[in-house]
Formats: sequence, structure tokens, C-alpha cells
Amino acid sequence: MLIDKVRVNFVSGAGGSGSVNFHKSGKPDGGDGGHGGDVFLEGDSNIHDLRAFNAKKQFEAGDANRGALNRRTGANGEDLIVKVPLVTRIFDLEGNYVTSIENHGQRELLLKGGAGGKGNYYFRKGQVQTLKKFTPGKPGKKLQAFLELELKAEVIFIGLPNAGKSSMLNVLTNSKSKVAAYPFTTLEPYLGVMDNIKLMDLPGLIEGTSKGKGLGSNFAKHAKNSLVVAHFLSLDSEDLKKDYDLIIKELEEINPELVDKPEILVLTKSDNYNKEEISEKIKIVKKFHKNYVVVSVIDDESIAKLRDLFLTAYENLH
Repeated sequence: MLIDKVRVNFVSGAGGSGSVNFHKSGKPDGGDGGHGGDVFLEGDSNIHDLRAFNAKKQFEAGDANRGALNRRTGANGEDLIVKVPLVTRIFDLEGNYVTSIENHGQRELLLKGGAGGKGNYYFRKGQVQTLKKFTPGKPGKKLQAFLELELKAEVIFIGLPNAGKSSMLNVLTNSKSKVAAYPFTTLEPYLGVMDNIKLMDLPGLIEGTSKGKGLGSNFAKHAKNSLVVAHFLSLDSEDLKKDYDLIIKELEEINPELVDKPEILVLTKSDNYNKEEISEKIKIVKKFHKNYVVVSVIDDESIAKLRDLFLTAYENLH
């Protein structure tokens, strides 16, 4: 099951207290406390959901050490770097936006650690009145937050249930998405990588998805970061134009931005038909779409052509 929203706590490290120490001469020489550890979030494209946060809900940076004699500053607390998938958005419990992690290796400071306190050397000018004066370190900061995931892939696969999306994802990327000849096999998004391009298979859309039916509407947010839409249409369809229009209508209802993205129409299951039958179906498709490719998961030539189309579309957008 895809985990795309979690509730977590972050705590930065406390600063170390200043120390009270004296040199052999009797003069104050207590050092300052160290700085508490900071909390950072860092994007990692090798992480695909937030399931790791189900096992651990509290993330704490290290506390700093107090100052020492000879004016030595205490050791700083250890910073905490929490790795998250792309794209992760962070909100506080009131729903206020905090920050987002959108790129691999992107690191954002979430919480600064507490400042260290001052040792009695700092107060030496106060003479007798401040000989033993010091200040405690500042406590760390806390953030109670929600992490919300919006998956990021260059190409998304959309289409009616049983349109062949999962099978093609497996062939192109050697992924292991579930495949069977019945609707709603894909219950959650699946990701795969083809030549450094991420492909994502979304659950099949149906008429009424935008109004809460089916599964696809639950994952529409994961589609908006894509560059190219691969619209899968099975040649088994009894009405290709009707099925195509149905999906476009649902996409417009879910998120109009999806309809504006470059689209490749992928006509699947060509192995079920001879050349003459395919030719007749293509005549129908040409009346409503020009950018199409006919494929079969058992036809290496058509798979290679589809791969090239994805690569070309990706390169044109960069």
C-alpha cells in the first residue's frame, strides 16, 4: 500500500550550557556551550513513499555539550538529516505550508538547534559579581508536522482499467507491478526507471472517477509533476473515440493541467489483430489524434519505438 501522508515530530538539539571554571590564577575561564544539532530534510529519488515514517514518528538531532575549562567551547550537537522521497511537502498541524523537497540531493534546513550558553569567562569584566555567572543553552525547537507525498515521474501512464499499462511498465523498466486480465489490478501508483527516465503507472480511470468512483482520483496529485502523458487505449475497445473522450473528460475534471501536457496515445494489444484489422482501427484513431503508436508487449520492435518516443519527448522538454 502506498503511504503518501504521515504525521511526524521533529526536534532540534539543545544548546550546551556555559561552564563555570577558573584558571590556576583564580581568573574565570569557563567556555561557552556548543550549538545544538540542526534538522535537515534531503530529497532522495531512490525512496518512493513515506512508509519508513510509519515505524518511526519522532526525529531528534543531537544535544550539544556544555563548555569546559580553558575557555573551550562544548562540542556541537550532531545534525540530523532526514531523507524523503520526491516530491515531499511539509505542513504544520494547522495546515500551514513549511517547505517542500522537489529534487534529488536538495537539502533544506527545517529546524535550527539551540544556541549555546555563555561560560563565566564571557562575564569576566563584571569582576566579583559575575565570577560564577553563566547562561544555560537554549532548548531545541519542535515541529509537529504532516509530510505529504506527490510522486514525481517524467512520464505517467493513464487509461481505462485493463488497457495494458502495467504490462508495458514491466517490459520497459523490469518493474514488478501486478498484472492480470481484470479491472483495477493496479490499486496504487507503480514507478519504474527506463534510461534514467521515471515512468509511473496510475490506477485505471473510469467514468465518474472525478466524482469519487473508482481509484484514480485518489492518486491524481501524483500526476501533476509529470512532463508527458502516455494515454493507453486498448485496440480491444468497441469504441476507441468514446473511450478516449471518457478519459480526457475525467482528467479535465480532476486536474485541467493534465490535459495540457504533451500526450502520446499508446494503442495496445496489437497482437490480437492482423494488419488489415489494425489498419481499420488506425483510420478511426487518426480522426481524433495524430501522435500515436501501436504496440504489443510481445513485439520488441514496437516496444523500441515506444521507448524512443518517450526519450524524444523527454529530451524536447529539456
